[in-house]
Amino acid sequence: MRPDPDLERRLALAEHIQQQMYPSWASAWLKAVPASAVLEPIHREALLEAGADLQARVAARHKIAQTFLEDHFSLCTPEDAPYCTFVDGSWRAVDRDEAIACADALLATARKRLAELQAEEAAERAEAEAGGWLDDVGPSRLADLMIDLEALRRWFTAELWAAAEPTWFTNTGPGFRGEPAVIALDDDIVTILWLP
Repeated sequence: MRPDPDLERRLALAEHIQQQMYPSWASAWLKAVPASAVLEPIHREALLEAGADLQARVAARHKIAQTFLEDHFSLCTPEDAPYCTFVDGSWRAVDRDEAIACADALLATARKRLAELQAEEAAERAEAEAGGWLDDVGPSRLADLMIDLEALRRWFTAELWAAAEPTWFTNTGPGFRGEPAVIALDDDIVTILWLP
C-alpha cells in the first residue's frame, strides 16, 4: 500500500505539536497524538461495527477520547496538567460550530492572560531601563514557549484534519467552572486544546 502524503503531513504536524512547550498558566495548550497509539482492539471493533451509523461512531469515539484521557494524556503533558479533572469530567459531543466557539472562548482568555503578562514584563523592563539596571533583567518568562494562539487555532480547527470532519467533544457547559477543553479526533489523530 502506498503512503498517504496527507496523512504523513498530518502526523508530522501532530508530532510537531507534541514537541511544543507552553507557559504554565498564561496560555492555552494543545497536544496531539496518533490515534494508533490510543486505539485498542475494543475501539477498532466498535468503529467497525458503527460503520456509517453516526450515533454509534460518536459513541465509539467518546470511548476513545476517554481512553486517551485515562491512559495517554498524562504521558504527553506536564505533571500539573488537569489529569483528574479531565478523566472524571463530563464530555459531551458537540458540532463544529460549538467546538470552534469553545476553542475561541478559551483562546480569548489565553490572549488576555498573555497580554497581562507581557504588560507586566514591559513595565518591569521600563522601570529597569529608567533605573539603569536593564542588564539585570532576565529574558521574558515567555521566551522559547509556544504562545502563537493563531497557530494553535489553525492547527486544531483545520490543519490536523483531512476532508472528513473530526468528532468534537467539550467539557464546558452551563455552570462549568473547571479548566475548559475541547477534544477532537478522527481515525488518525486525537487532540486536546485546553486552558490551564
